[in-house]
Amino acid sequence: MAVGMETLKTLFGDKSSLVWRIMLEDPAREWTTLDFVKKGVSLGLVSQVLNRGEDAGYVERIRKGRESYSKLIRKDELLKDWRANYSFERNLHTYYFYSASDFLKALTGYLKTKGVRYALTLYSASRLMAPYVKDERHFVYLDLDREMFVPFLKEMEMQMGLLKLVRGGNVCFAMPFYHSTVFAYSRKIKGYSTVSNLQLYLDLMGFPPTGREEVEHLIAYFKQKGEPFV
Repeated sequence: MAVGMETLKTLFGDKSSLVWRIMLEDPAREWTTLDFVKKGVSLGLVSQVLNRGEDAGYVERIRKGRESYSKLIRKDELLKDWRANYSFERNLHTYYFYSASDFLKALTGYLKTKGVRYALTLYSASRLMAPYVKDERHFVYLDLDREMFVPFLKEMEMQMGLLKLVRGGNVCFAMPFYHSTVFAYSRKIKGYSTVSNLQLYLDLMGFPPTGREEVEHLIAYFKQKGEPFV
C-alpha cells in the first residue's frame, strides 16, 4: 500500500519515518528517489524527508540528474534524534494481569481465531533473542483500528481471563504510533511475530528503568555474531 503525502511536521512521524527505516536496511547504499517510491513512499514525501534530512546533516544528497542519489552519512546522529522524539509512551496502551504461565500460547491462539495481527516488543521480543534484564512482563502491539481497540480488549478480558487492575499488570497491549511500519517490518522469532530490531531499539531506549541496559546487552550480543543490532 502506497504511503501518501502528508504535511511534514516531523522527520520521525509515522509515515515520514519509513524513509529512515528503508535507509537503515542498508546504511552504506546510495539510494535513488525511485528506490523509495518502489517501496511505497510517495515522491513528494520522499523529497520532503530527504531535504529536511540533508538540512539536519543525516544524509548527503548528490544531484547529478538521472544519477542523483542520497546516502545516510550520520546514522548515530539520526538515531539519537529519533530517540529524543519518540518513546513507547506515545503508543495507545493499557495493562492487564494474566495469572497463568501460558500467555503467549493463549494469546496467539486467540488472535488467530480473530484474524488479528500482533507483534511482540520490549522484553517480550528481546528475551526471544538474548534475555538479560529480569522483566517477565509481556508487551504486544495489536493491529486494530483505533475505535476497535477498547472493545476488542474488553472481549479479550472475558475470553482469556484477563484482569484489569487499578494499577500495574504483567501484560501490556498497545496500538502502535508507527502503525504504517510496525507490522510491515515484523518477523518471526521462535514462532512468534516480533517487531524489527530498529523498532525494538526505539521502544527499549526510552523505556525506564532498564530499557537502555537491555539495548546495550543486545548490541554486544549482535556484535559477537558479527552483525549490527541496528
